[in-house]
Amino acid sequence: MKRERLHARGLCIETGRDWNGRWFIAWKPDVSQLFRDTRAMLRWLAWPVKTPTGDSIRSWIASLEAADAEHAAGSAGPAREEVLATGFGPECHLDETDPNHNTRTII
Repeated sequence: MKRERLHARGLCIETGRDWNGRWFIAWKPDVSQLFRDTRAMLRWLAWPVKTPTGDSIRSWIASLEAADAEHAAGSAGPAREEVLATGFGPECHLDETDPNHNTRTII
């Protein structure tokens, strides 16, 4: 996934997704830190809520959370029938008529 950035008045926040979920790297002058929790990041940034920059940071995070929720709802994973049809994974090799059914793989 492509990383996204937000630049605002002396700080920069970069975000991306990996197998553990969303991560943030927040930069303040002379300091940077990695976060997985948005509340902890907002507490560390210490930017007031009722300022234009504070509102833009929070709305950007809310839009990312909405996109993550939409992505999670849309990609529940392939159906079992699809996995069996493509031939990938150990559950595709359960057919006992296959001559290599009991063949062990040495890695």
